[in-house]
Amino acid sequence: MTMTEQRIFFEDVRPATEVVNREYGPLTVIDTVRWAGLQENTQQLHYDRDWVREHAGLRTFIASGAYRQALLMRMLTDWAGPRGRLRKLSIRHSYSTFEGDTMRFTARAVETSDDPADPWVRCDVEGTNQEGRRILVGQCTLVLPCRN
Repeated sequence: MTMTEQRIFFEDVRPATEVVNREYGPLTVIDTVRWAGLQENTQQLHYDRDWVREHAGLRTFIASGAYRQALLMRMLTDWAGPRGRLRKLSIRHSYSTFEGDTMRFTARAVETSDDPADPWVRCDVEGTNQEGRRILVGQCTLVLPCRN
């Protein structure tokens, strides 16, 4: 598929439809170190197993919330395609993602615009780990291209 091809159109989406899902992981120290470097985030919480065990009482390091949010946004914008866009995202992180965890993100359409001049789709989004434990929850609004 080339960058000019469109994957989905506004007319293809209905409320209650699971629009997209994707899995990332397992989380590695390389993932968290790269992301921490990109953000200039020097918190040992995101890469130092021994420090985290001793000072934070956790079994190992955790992914930053911004990293998980970036993966969720990647899933959404990949699905919306090159002519779609993410208009709004609101999420709440509810549980940490630890080294070795897998992150599964889903989005389900809950409402669509009645105006084809403003073709938006509102979705509920959720992230879970490999055990099915919710790691984040929220909503997004995507603007999709129309077929015409």
